[in-house]
Amino acid sequence: MPKGMILAAGRGTRLGHLTAALPKPLLPVANVPVMTYGIQSLHNIGINEICINVHYRAEQIQEAFADFPYITWAYEKDLTGTAGGMKKVEPQLNDDIVVVIAGDAMLDIDLTPMLDAHRKRGAFATIATYLVDDPSQYGVVAADDEGCIQHFQEKPKHGSEISNNANTGIYIFDPQVFDLIPADKHFDFALDVFPEILRRKLPFFAFPATGYWTDIGNPSEYMQANLDYLLGSVKVVGLGQRQGNSLVAENACVVGVELDHSIIGSHAHIAPGCVLHNSVVWPGARLDVPVTLNSSVITTTGVFHIADKTAHKVDHNTPI
Repeated sequence: MPKGMILAAGRGTRLGHLTAALPKPLLPVANVPVMTYGIQSLHNIGINEICINVHYRAEQIQEAFADFPYITWAYEKDLTGTAGGMKKVEPQLNDDIVVVIAGDAMLDIDLTPMLDAHRKRGAFATIATYLVDDPSQYGVVAADDEGCIQHFQEKPKHGSEISNNANTGIYIFDPQVFDLIPADKHFDFALDVFPEILRRKLPFFAFPATGYWTDIGNPSEYMQANLDYLLGSVKVVGLGQRQGNSLVAENACVVGVELDHSIIGSHAHIAPGCVLHNSVVWPGARLDVPVTLNSSVITTTGVFHIADKTAHKVDHNTPI
């Protein structure tokens, strides 16, 4: 039976202020911690043994998923890279195929066809790719007509990209991949392991993913993932009740509040007279005075306006 690995040790620095209150795997999308969707994707293909490495706010992540069965936690005192983190749990994973998902992946993808293709081809490694308009934010993959990977490129400048097929951070590996990863050394899949697979000319394939995927790597992508849920672009089950075009947790207080394409988390309290457009309110957050906000994330540590892939803290008494 394949095993699962979720990479959740990173700090999420590109998310800026948003990770001051919550680590990236716990950022809510449709009122659900985003890492939940990766766990569900693994469960959907029959994987019940999952290792998750943690570092930043590790206890907070473990507590949030304490009721999830079959998870083995691996704490990293010092970060050792995407591949180095998986190497630390080699004894739990090295007896069968390993399916890897990034802890910041917001996805609604059936991984069954990818797993079937990996097995049918006798692949050493398979990468799920996703067609994007702006490859400059991603590692991109170039493959031939048979899907054999030829080249990689990390976050290319506009106009220099070798393809528009983004590396999703969803991988399937033969267990012998651990032989390519040194112990107790910082090692990365994209920078270290993949070039070695190419050098050794091992069977290495790209698999075009269908469905929905984004990595919520920056505040704009995080906000868009929530809006895509409201627009029906991603078919996952959120938590709460629909109120018009918005989603409100059952125990949130929004009496007298005007909502437009917004998501309100559990135990949030929004003052009567507030107007929220294209905004996300985290669990437990409060707005105690009437204010109009647009494209904002309201957390327990403040209000952040989302623009140009950044989150700027603002005075919550000032309309946006």
